[in-house]
Amino acid sequence: MKKTAIRLLALMLALVMCFSLGACGDKNNGNNDDAYGDLGGDINFDGTVSGEGNVNADGSFGGEISQSSRQDVFKNIPKKLKGTTVTFAHWGDEGGAEYVKVAKAFTKATGINVKWQLYNQTTYEADIAKQIVAGKGPDIIILNDKIPQIYSVAMELPKIFNINDGFWDPRVTEQTKFKGKSYFVNSYYSPYVPTAGIVVYNKKIFNDNGLTSPVDYINQGNWTWETFKQCMLDADKIGYYGGVLDPYLMGLTMGTGFMSYDAKTGKLSANKNNEAMLKSLKFYAECRAEGLVGNYLIAQYPAGNIAMLTTDAYAIKKNGYLKDMSASDFGAVRMPDSFEGKPCNYGGVGLRAYGLAKNAKNPEGAYYFLRYFLDVDNCNKDANIFGNKEMQKFYSQTVLKAYRENNLKMSVLGGPLTMIDLNWTHSEIFKELRRQSPEQMAVELEKIMNTFQNAVDESNKKLDSYK
Repeated sequence: MKKTAIRLLALMLALVMCFSLGACGDKNNGNNDDAYGDLGGDINFDGTVSGEGNVNADGSFGGEISQSSRQDVFKNIPKKLKGTTVTFAHWGDEGGAEYVKVAKAFTKATGINVKWQLYNQTTYEADIAKQIVAGKGPDIIILNDKIPQIYSVAMELPKIFNINDGFWDPRVTEQTKFKGKSYFVNSYYSPYVPTAGIVVYNKKIFNDNGLTSPVDYINQGNWTWETFKQCMLDADKIGYYGGVLDPYLMGLTMGTGFMSYDAKTGKLSANKNNEAMLKSLKFYAECRAEGLVGNYLIAQYPAGNIAMLTTDAYAIKKNGYLKDMSASDFGAVRMPDSFEGKPCNYGGVGLRAYGLAKNAKNPEGAYYFLRYFLDVDNCNKDANIFGNKEMQKFYSQTVLKAYRENNLKMSVLGGPLTMIDLNWTHSEIFKELRRQSPEQMAVELEKIMNTFQNAVDESNKKLDSYK
């Protein structure tokens, strides 16, 4: 297991969530979920803060609706909807086998059918636009950091969506408004909440070799980026790879990203203060210089010889990034709490939301399916969407709880860069950034600010063109 082989070249700043931050889906249809490498997946750039929803002043989540009460909405579904079909446009995530089981349970309970419509994630919005023109468009669409493109195919939410009913998270809707209109939702109970990222660690490496694990550091009250690095160092000393580190996810625990969307103005802007991103990039460069991170991808993690991984919650899904790895062989914990003695609680998150396509044929049926589908308890009841019960518990007690209680600062905008280059993830400029030493990182980061500004300018032109 010593690192004698040449490591595979990583695609820099590769499409996540293909992410997400937000998450990538299947490997079919040209999707690139294996491209989530060291410098982060879908660059989910930081958005603005608005609306606290049901989050109380003390940070707790108020007004939680019981699971049984959340089912009341399905008791009075109009009879006219029975036998109708809702079409869901996806690229592999939501249409995975376990989620199909959830849809079938919904059909059994309501009489409303669900049809999955598969698209290529890279050209998702453009392909949907063509289908809409042909009269074959879907009902439900996904927003996965693709502003401005998604507004070209989105329909304003009908009145049946009561954003303040306690189920939906109004923060998501507020931060994705366009020209004063609401287009997207997510729920406080969603299996696909926007998340700031998680840390996965290889249990076998730590347990079998008596190494101090992330859980040990958490129990000591000492879970920091410095101890994260120590975990990699300990694994490296005994012949394992240190980790797959995404400095963008790290940066979002400390501050803003490169671009922001302001729902009040409907405009994008390039963020001038990149201190948080610079710190995370330098940390990455230092770890790379020490041989702790390098040219290997998240797709290699299931091989079992990499100790640490910064990623998003899709990794703990049964059909997620690590589906080829036994879920009992890895654990998941929250992102580190501090860096250089300062708290890491900024709360930047990837953006995941759901809406209706223009000319949707069954918007009312779509509403009821989203109410059912975006309730993780329904998903857990009807299928096994997580790798195992431990991952299910981690999602509910850590990921979902943090999402509800924290301020939500949307890290959106994988879309702007694709406005100037559909294949921007392969750009030499980002590969060059990735190769920099810690000392040169600030200079190189400043160089690519023109790229971000160009992306902002082109995106704003497109936003201006939308009615």
